Amino acid sequence: MSNTILTLGLSGLLLLTSQDSSSDDRTVLELASDSENFSTLVAAVDAAGLTEALSGESSLTVFAPTNEAFEALGSETLKGLLTEQGRPQLRRILLHHVVAGDVPADELVRKDRVETLAETSLSVKAALGRVFIGEAAIETADLAASNGMIHVIDRVLLPPVKSSAQEKLLSLTIQRGVALFNSGDYAACCAVYATALDALRLGDGFGLQAGERRAVQLLMGQAEAATGKRDLAWAYRRIIDTVLRGDLRGIAQEAAATPERGAIFSFSDLGEVRGWRTVLDGVMGGRSTGRIGQGDGSLVFDGKTSLQNNGGFASMRCALPDGALDGADTIQLRVKGDGRTYIFGARSSSRSGGDSYWYRFETVDGEWQTVDVKIDDLERHFFGQRMRGKIAPAKVRALEFYVYDKKAGPFRLEIDEIRAISSQESAALLGD
Repeated sequence: MSNTILTLGLSGLLLLTSQDSSSDDRTVLELASDSENFSTLVAAVDAAGLTEALSGESSLTVFAPTNEAFEALGSETLKGLLTEQGRPQLRRILLHHVVAGDVPADELVRKDRVETLAETSLSVKAALGRVFIGEAAIETADLAASNGMIHVIDRVLLPPVKSSAQEKLLSLTIQRGVALFNSGDYAACCAVYATALDALRLGDGFGLQAGERRAVQLLMGQAEAATGKRDLAWAYRRIIDTVLRGDLRGIAQEAAATPERGAIFSFSDLGEVRGWRTVLDGVMGGRSTGRIGQGDGSLVFDGKTSLQNNGGFASMRCALPDGALDGADTIQLRVKGDGRTYIFGARSSSRSGGDSYWYRFETVDGEWQTVDVKIDDLERHFFGQRMRGKIAPAKVRALEFYVYDKKAGPFRLEIDEIRAISSQESAALLGD
């Protein structure tokens, strides 16, 4: 039964319509479902995939817009939010209405702001005998549920637009991709979506951790099983929506336990890093230094080169098992350097001395790069001297990296992954 309570707010006594705050066996969502006034809210929760979240044991406070409040958004806007394409935005809007914990009216009016599950905040104000949360007025307070409570509000609260590079990229991608898809140009839509997803998995400026970037790579590989460009475009779009919803964490955990196609090293655990060892110019009397460590899902090779005593190089090497490069003609590196020139090498033996096959690549200070090394382009060297000859993929027994640019000073090379791929796969990843 409802009753009227007096609450001391920021501007004096506030008159609120409140429900009996005694315990209710229904969850927040069940309480809303039993009221015709919240049918649109319940449908939105279901469309956004939040049913389980609002039915759990965690205590929540929900600012619940009425059906009339949703109608004020306009039928076209509401219809768009309830589609699969509108799901990420709808999910964020709904989480903008939810606060962790029980926040009854008498506690709410003593706050200036509350933090929401959308990682946004809502202002709390008391004016003209009413309590306002954001721009919405609370019509009925303290509807008690078994896992929290509901405050009924008279309008839908829209969260501030995110300004992250990730959302800007993906929002623009969706805008361009949808236009191409709707015009029937499914191949072009696929190209737009794939380019954005490649930027996510290859770059570190879009807020994804190493495991999440690998999860994007895993999902893209699964999407390639789609038959036809139309289905592939939808598969890519679902990946984009997954990123926007922030749902990559669970997939990243799965990816960490799933060997990536063609992956030789992903450096997801310390064991892969420990397999590498340094080979320095000290063997010839030089003074260069080098060390190997683990970064955030990467290997870090750093130190300092010295030109004293005819030195000037530092390198690291790791043995490969037989068959590591089967079916591959290209080795793909994802690296971040310091602006110096480095050498990637393949060897027919993991022991010191003998032939090595080199490929020089430039780095850009502080930027991640993908470097495709065709095995047939590797140049044969014998103790640093260029010689004739090639190495077949089946003969490669070790990989190595050198800094050997005849310069003295500090160096730092970070390696995120090393993959064995075919030239056709490389072209596909680059969108050719």
